[in-house]
Amino acid sequence: MHYKHILYATNGTPESDAAGERAAALADLFGARLSLLRVLEHLPFDVPVDQVPPEDTEQVAWFREKALESLYEFASRFDIPESAANVVVTNTSPEKEIIRFVGENTVDLVIVGAHERHGLSLFRGATTDTVVHNAPCDVLVVHL
Repeated sequence: MHYKHILYATNGTPESDAAGERAAALADLFGARLSLLRVLEHLPFDVPVDQVPPEDTEQVAWFREKALESLYEFASRFDIPESAANVVVTNTSPEKEIIRFVGENTVDLVIVGAHERHGLSLFRGATTDTVVHNAPCDVLVVHL
């Protein structure tokens, strides 16, 4: 299989960079186009977050801009054009947006990272599991 368009879907955590490094290496190996995607779930504003936007800014736009900056930073480390970076804010779920992106952009390999889950975390939905079972293309899961 010769991949032509690879998608690195990230949640933006530093640990997920290992999956991004694999994506960049495979894109280089196959001479494939590499797209970067970060999906932000549109959460209610009373949910605590790690970063707090300034009071005088539109919060969703601020979070989107921060996510885009982190993708640009990743892209610059691997000579990937900034135009490859995509941030989507959704009211649905990250996995639906990843699968939508794959279908609309003729992606033939998705690369995602996954953490091992234990205890109660096994009961919550897993984006990676849903993408693996529903993407219309190959999916590479990188253990983080």
